[in-house]
Amino acid sequence: MKKRQIFGLLGLVTFSLSAQESSPRMASASLEQYVSKSINSNPEIQASWRQLQIAMKDVDIAKSGYLPSIDVLASSAYTERNYGLDQDYAGHTAEIRLTQLLYDGFFTSSEVSRFKQAQVVRYYELMGEIEQKSLETALAYMDVQLYRELLSLAEKNLITHVDVFKQIEESVIAGVGRRADLEQISGRLSLSESNVLTELSNLHDVTARFLRLVGEKPAEALAEVSLSEAMPTSVAMDLESILLAAYETNPSFNATIYNIDAQRFAIDSARSRYHPQVNLTASYGAQTRDEAALNNTISEASVGVNFSYNIYNGGADRAAIRQALSQVDLAKDLRDKACVDMRQTIQIARNDIQNISEQLPSLNAHRLSSDRVKSAYMDQFTIGERSLLDLLDSENEYYESSRAYVQATYTLEKARARLLAASGVLVKALGVSRNGVASVSELAEKELRYDPNHVCPATRTSLDDERNILKRDSDSDGIVDLWDDCVNSAPGAMVDDFGCEASAPELEPQAINTPASAADFTLDDAQVLASFSINISFASNSSKISSEYTSSLAQVIDALEQYDNAGVIIHGHASLDGDAAYNQRLSERRASAVAALLIESADIGSRRITSVGYGETRPLIDEESLAANAKNRRIEATIIQL
Repeated sequence: MKKRQIFGLLGLVTFSLSAQESSPRMASASLEQYVSKSINSNPEIQASWRQLQIAMKDVDIAKSGYLPSIDVLASSAYTERNYGLDQDYAGHTAEIRLTQLLYDGFFTSSEVSRFKQAQVVRYYELMGEIEQKSLETALAYMDVQLYRELLSLAEKNLITHVDVFKQIEESVIAGVGRRADLEQISGRLSLSESNVLTELSNLHDVTARFLRLVGEKPAEALAEVSLSEAMPTSVAMDLESILLAAYETNPSFNATIYNIDAQRFAIDSARSRYHPQVNLTASYGAQTRDEAALNNTISEASVGVNFSYNIYNGGADRAAIRQALSQVDLAKDLRDKACVDMRQTIQIARNDIQNISEQLPSLNAHRLSSDRVKSAYMDQFTIGERSLLDLLDSENEYYESSRAYVQATYTLEKARARLLAASGVLVKALGVSRNGVASVSELAEKELRYDPNHVCPATRTSLDDERNILKRDSDSDGIVDLWDDCVNSAPGAMVDDFGCEASAPELEPQAINTPASAADFTLDDAQVLASFSINISFASNSSKISSEYTSSLAQVIDALEQYDNAGVIIHGHASLDGDAAYNQRLSERRASAVAALLIESADIGSRRITSVGYGETRPLIDEESLAANAKNRRIEATIIQL
């Protein structure tokens, strides 16, 4: 029965995948390609584009008030009457009139200015829609990648459970296995099948969302997404600076700024009702009958100025002004809403980036450790040294740790995308654009400048280290309180890995005329003979070195033995993520620990060995990404001439 269920599940997987692939799609594609397609074809963006076109025509309509109005009137009629000389006749008339506005209380100029600013509002709304749809496309793209990977992990987990199930089933049939083990693996196998079905459902849903946004199914192979280069110089950059920069480029926020200005011009338009209207008029007309209806063609021409001034119209003018003032207040409320929405999105995205960047090394270490444990347990289970429960627990721990790592990786990129979109620069970062869009300088009546500190203050919400148990260091000794056994160390005291005061390592007594020591030099002023990268892995927040890494110092020891009058500088470096001061202290302690191990493991005088920590000051790659962080976290040894 279980085998039939497994084959049925595999058949369902095959059917679902083939159903998804029934329509043709590209073999490979990148995020930039799909975003470009989305912003040039998405119906919601098209609607915003039409709104901009309509707003531009509103400006043309308003400008027509500056130009004269020319009207032609003509009539032809047959008349019957019972008086006069001609009692039935046909008469014809024609007239041309010209009206030129001279003064209307600045109504026309105010309307032109209002519609010019309004078209900038539509422009920024279009840009905001483009940023939003680009973000949604990017998130859907990464979700497709994410659930494809999660489906792959679930399928591998299912295959492993099937293999174990077969082994247990054969053992039970042969009479050497316990039926309880078979029941246990059957339950775990059912859970694995459920996981596959769940991931299939999730993949289907995100694929449908992708199809709605882009208009086609995602390609078989999707290029990896990395937005780290588009981020600010450092995500640890001051939050206020990130927000102030975003205020300049966020299109939705700028739309509300221009909307306020447009509504202010509406006040001027409403106030124009209190002014008179003056028009220049000219006309010329002719008719085939005179005033007595005799058959005499007559003509008349006139030119003059018309003046009109409304005295009372039931309070409509005052109500129009009050309405315009309320529209300005409404525009300000919308600006404040856009401000707090943008500020919240940026603060949350930045915090996610910072926290996930710190979590990834631990999640990856857990994943790799679980993989090694799983392999070891499988070998031990085969020879009877591990129970089935141990084996299944190790398999599930590896599966869950792999899922957590994959999800965190994509969550980090999605947080970066949200931060860039909230700053209004995601489309620019991807290098795509909407065709045929004018610039603000071409559309605006006037470009606006404003003080962000007054309009939308950049309020900090991030929690300080005192609220973070992973970083809290009450005595500032470089050991977080979580691992600190002595939380009241004296300021400046040397401490061990547990935060308790420790004596400095004793150095060999040196005679007055002894040669120079390595501590007398730095990397910048020493004559370098050789350099090595030391492959030592440290536990999180620790500088303790396992004895298994002694062999990693072999190259350094050989070099020091080769050069009699040489020393070594052990220097530690940190990645750019996390707290800079903490990274500095940790790199110093780790470099010192490696130097101490070198002194203990080799017959080399301590004067030839020194250590220094550079923290974040000398990165190999000046960015924050998984690859860059792995490169930048390192211990190096430089052989120098003494």
